[in-house]
Amino acid sequence: MTNAMAAGARADLVQPAIRPPVGLGDNEGWRAGAKCAQSEPDEFFPDRCRPENVRAAKEVCQRCPVAAECLEYALGAAEPFGVWGGKTPRERRRMRSGRPIPGAAGD
Repeated sequence: MTNAMAAGARADLVQPAIRPPVGLGDNEGWRAGAKCAQSEPDEFFPDRCRPENVRAAKEVCQRCPVAAECLEYALGAAEPFGVWGGKTPRERRRMRSGRPIPGAAGD
């Protein structure tokens, strides 16, 4: 096997780390306008999603023009990690289950 053939075979094995569920990947142009793309990724994926650890990420999300699309994606993909659309994994699980989010407006 030549080096080019071996490289081609390895390239076939490489898969994206995260694949959106069918139907969600069709409309991901919103990512280009996301404020988090201009921020430190560690802010959005802290070791623990405690309020003090996610405060900076949530502030960025509040100013983001595509936060609603981001949250919609995370809910549809059941994204288990990070702050997406201004919500932590726990908050997103509560939203999917229909339970109220403590501290949210209207609670």
